[in-house]
Amino acid sequence: MKPIKFNEPFMTGQELKYIQDVFEQKHFYGNGKYTKLCADFIKTRLAVKNVLITDSCTSALEIVALLLRNKDVNQEVILPSYTFSSTASAFARAGFKLVFAEVDDKTMMLDVNDVKKKITGNTTAIVVVHYGGHCADIKAFKNICDDNDIKLVEDAAQAFDCFLDDTAIGTFGDFGCFSFHETKNLHAGLSGALVVKDDTIINRATHIWERGTNRQEVLKGLANKYSWVEIGGSFYPTELQTAFLYAQLTHIEHNRVKRQEIHNEYFANLSILRSDDLLSFPDFPVGFKSNYHAFYVLFNTEEECDVVREYLNEKFIAAYIGYVPLHSSPVGKSMGYLEDSLPITEQMSKRVLRLPLHNNMEISDVKRVSEIVGESINA
Repeated sequence: MKPIKFNEPFMTGQELKYIQDVFEQKHFYGNGKYTKLCADFIKTRLAVKNVLITDSCTSALEIVALLLRNKDVNQEVILPSYTFSSTASAFARAGFKLVFAEVDDKTMMLDVNDVKKKITGNTTAIVVVHYGGHCADIKAFKNICDDNDIKLVEDAAQAFDCFLDDTAIGTFGDFGCFSFHETKNLHAGLSGALVVKDDTIINRATHIWERGTNRQEVLKGLANKYSWVEIGGSFYPTELQTAFLYAQLTHIEHNRVKRQEIHNEYFANLSILRSDDLLSFPDFPVGFKSNYHAFYVLFNTEEECDVVREYLNEKFIAAYIGYVPLHSSPVGKSMGYLEDSLPITEQMSKRVLRLPLHNNMEISDVKRVSEIVGESINA
């Protein structure tokens, strides 16, 4: 029986062509031709002015945390516990207090009402995580942030090239952080990008990105002395990575079309089980254009989820749980959180199952996965 992998990295066939060009250019370390090409592509695609190509989404988040940190005051960020550790670690490392909020039990993304309850005078930012090619209630969060003079950070690691009412996800807030890890739709093995909306702080962001120095200003002739001007880090990728990424970006439409076909087939095949209340999965909001990053389902109990996952694995189909909540992790507990601090997150995280979705899948693979999900529920 043919195994169905959870993910297979997307390949265009053009990656080696651009990597060979890097060898011919003899510029390897980063921030060269292909870094600029990728940044320009993203600027045009997302209709934004300021983009920094990073070596990961983690680095993009860390740059944001360094930009927002004021060591002279106590600062808090509100974020979901249901997310990857990088979302929290970036702000914890910078010295922010982490305030975890509940998720909506239908989407697994931040719950607007719970976030409102957790805003204090120390709240500096709300970090919204867009999950699985869907979007959080980003307009509501933007209104909350505007009303309370709070920064809005979008962790759009899984949402590059998603749009709501023709506005790119990751550009509603003050900052948008994207991932090009090989588990994402488009990738460079490991890479990312940061969108900075405020023109007045892009120079600071660039300093942080450039190891805390004003090197870019010196190279452009805008400064005559190289100096250490910010607490920064080594946050940009090599030209080998961005050459690979550029090959991927230029095939973005092909990637989306194939993933949409797979997603739509899952939707059609599993809708019967949803109508019978055996499982659920979220619909896209009106006006939303997805990148079809993932297809995830929610079961009525943890036990049902485990049965289906184990049955799929027995049939050589790789399906995985989502995130393990951060609040009840060892680090979360060291911050004073308990498992029942966020009961909805704790409960629902154990009912999530992500099904295989990648560009090498065929429609017949989706039918097989869907049939086995049905078999396992009805067994």
